[in-house]
Amino acid sequence: MKNTLHLNFLFCFLIFLTSVNISGQTTFRKLTDGPIVNTPTDSRSINFADFNFDGLEDILITFGNSSGASDIIYLNKGNGVFEEQPQLLNQIKDPSVGATIGDMNNDGYPDIFVASWYNKKNAFFQGQPNTTFATSVMDENSYSESAAWGDYDQDGYLDLYVCNSGNNAGENHNFFYKNNFGNLNIQTNHSLTNETNNSSSSTWIDYDNDADIDLFVCNEKQTKNDLFRNDGNGIFTKITSAGDLLLDTSSSMSASWGDINHDGWMDVFICNTGFYVSQPNRLFINNGNGTFTKKAGIFEDDNGCSYSSSFADYDNDGDLDLFVSNGFCKGVIQNFLYLNDGDGNFTRDVSSITDLQTPCSFGTAWGDINNDGFQDLVIANCKNSSQTPFSHNTVWLNDGNGNKWIKVKLKGTASNIFGIGARIYTSALISGKRVNQIRDITSVTGYCSQNSLIAHFGLKNAAIVDTLIVYWPSGITQILTQMPVNEMTTIVEPIINQTTEQKSDVSLRISPNPSGTSVLIEAAFQAKVDTLHIDIRSLSGTLLYSNTLYDVNNKLYHNIDNQKLQMGQGIYLIQAYSKTWSISKKIFIRE
Repeated sequence: MKNTLHLNFLFCFLIFLTSVNISGQTTFRKLTDGPIVNTPTDSRSINFADFNFDGLEDILITFGNSSGASDIIYLNKGNGVFEEQPQLLNQIKDPSVGATIGDMNNDGYPDIFVASWYNKKNAFFQGQPNTTFATSVMDENSYSESAAWGDYDQDGYLDLYVCNSGNNAGENHNFFYKNNFGNLNIQTNHSLTNETNNSSSSTWIDYDNDADIDLFVCNEKQTKNDLFRNDGNGIFTKITSAGDLLLDTSSSMSASWGDINHDGWMDVFICNTGFYVSQPNRLFINNGNGTFTKKAGIFEDDNGCSYSSSFADYDNDGDLDLFVSNGFCKGVIQNFLYLNDGDGNFTRDVSSITDLQTPCSFGTAWGDINNDGFQDLVIANCKNSSQTPFSHNTVWLNDGNGNKWIKVKLKGTASNIFGIGARIYTSALISGKRVNQIRDITSVTGYCSQNSLIAHFGLKNAAIVDTLIVYWPSGITQILTQMPVNEMTTIVEPIINQTTEQKSDVSLRISPNPSGTSVLIEAAFQAKVDTLHIDIRSLSGTLLYSNTLYDVNNKLYHNIDNQKLQMGQGIYLIQAYSKTWSISKKIFIRE
């Protein structure tokens, strides 16, 4: 009897240990059915978007056959089934490279810009009702590789930057289009188009946390990359000193940005390749003062011919992991999957995906294909040379684990309708530790890659998201609390601009601005306020100061000691709010 009890106990204990292991481990299964993975192609770009508004993420794949081919949208029918829609984009059959999806005229329908090489004209597919597109070509012939939507002037309309890699350096200029209320107008003699490098890709990113998007450009042919700081009013300054970031001369194909160490600043991973010659990739940590430090280690040891990369928390443990695609290389080609330990240290993961060998890979993107709260992976595979056969694309479905998650879908009103350029901040208690995460909604990551526009946060064992903040491109800040886990929430931008100084019943003044050692908050009210809250946050969402005042009459004078709060130089958000209204204003603290 005792032996039986002991055996039963041991059996139950082993099951418990197995379940604990499974709850944190993630595996992927390869999709084997359907045209998306069984059609021989020479693929380039992978882009996620819900084209038919059925709540399922569809996939755009571009094709770079030198003889030309139509790009294809694969509609997601659920349960891993994709329906090929070759007729949607078949009016243009030029060789394609990168693509970017946004809503250029804010009509609610996804628009597609496709970059074409071989001195062809780039293509524009304007979304229309019933999943149809109006097709047009741009005016300029080009050797374009990629493009990125971003609202640099915060007028609510997405502008466009296009990277060109012409035949020879010195004869090449990138394209920059300003969006004037739904019309793209090319900008000539602009600081963003003065360079003549062979540029492969660009990313719009707020690297300095000053609430506007800057531009980072990757250049090929052993050239330094470019960083342009957005100074407002359409003015960009080319940065020449940023610590380690701009020192390397390499053949950079792309950059992926993400806060890998939870400090509120966007770090960057750069893919390098010498085109059939492997080069080490680079990870740079954002120091928060305009400089970056190169992180030595695994990425310098894993030489590859790397083209694209993409961050995602694929195991839902609350930190960003990384996938890197490799192609146009000699010998056996392997893609790379890296697991983040939570502090920004990465190790190669060779068990979650069993087969990382590739004939040649280009774009790669993450999205939740089956809406189970776990990120799935799609890889565009290509011909490694003109003599090799066509390839098959790869879709890896995430089997998931017991970790929790939240997904956030944005709908802009004052901002562009897809919320591209918005920053989302979450704070939750994970394993007894406060974990803050940020995600930027971007139109491109890496090279020829666009993740889902639905932001995904892994939460491990968090019971609830205490705070969720959306920093809209318009300047509006939205704060939500006590958000449930394992759900997707859609957040609509408030129509009233919360960053205006005056409202009908309240005014807010911050002085001096810029500020040094202290700041005075002055507010005036038409009616008595029973409960008034004052918060100060960094632009990454970290709460630095909070105070609640009661029975406030018509005026408030509140002085803050910046030095006591250890507020270093930078942009901060001061918010005053009651039960019925909220008003906020940005302040610059100088040392």
